[in-house]
Amino acid sequence: MMGKKHKSYKIVALALAFVAITFGQTNNFEFVQYDTAYTGSEDFVVLHGDIFSLSNVEQSITVTRIEHQRPTTWVTSFCVGPACLPWFVDTHTFALAAGDTALFTLDTFPYGETGTGSWTIFAVDSSTMEVDSVHISMDFVTVSIDDSYARPQSFELSHVYPNPTNASVNFDLNLNHTGEYIIMLHSLDGREIMSRHYQLKAGKNHLQWSLQGLPSGNYIISATGSGETISRQVSVIK
Repeated sequence: MMGKKHKSYKIVALALAFVAITFGQTNNFEFVQYDTAYTGSEDFVVLHGDIFSLSNVEQSITVTRIEHQRPTTWVTSFCVGPACLPWFVDTHTFALAAGDTALFTLDTFPYGETGTGSWTIFAVDSSTMEVDSVHISMDFVTVSIDDSYARPQSFELSHVYPNPTNASVNFDLNLNHTGEYIIMLHSLDGREIMSRHYQLKAGKNHLQWSLQGLPSGNYIISATGSGETISRQVSVIK
């Protein structure tokens, strides 16, 4: 009689910290999210980060969460500084004391449903408009206890160039599979500026977007397809 094959839950959480945009000024804070892998509980996942003050004065920091994708049954909220926000709140402003550290957590309740979640978190100094951000992707899968799991890499999004720009930007999508991909442009407060759907072939796909008419500022370009979302930051200077 064959033995029963047990299942365990494995959660892989990846975070990529983008470089703060300062354009010559001294960094006033740093937002750090830690790469972590979890195995075990399917009920609750906490991803930890820190926002470090590098200033000698108190700062007003606004944190904004942009959700790219998640299974409909997942519930996600975040805590920052002294506040833990309900799941339907995506932006919070708090005071960061000089030289202090504020704890950041992204709290996810998968309720046992497998899938992928993807978020970009922005932190903005309200006085200097300095920006630092992290992109977090979390895969929740069931695997045999003796099996290994490797996060699939279904496509790559190149760096955006020229960056900064005053007209148009170029970028490449390197795809493992032919399929539909969605490219979106967001402002830092989460507003969708534009989006386009593409049917792209496996291999290298070169795209060019005109950003003429946009006001000066920092934006996020994200590509979604094959269950993944990858984001890049772009600055428009007129």
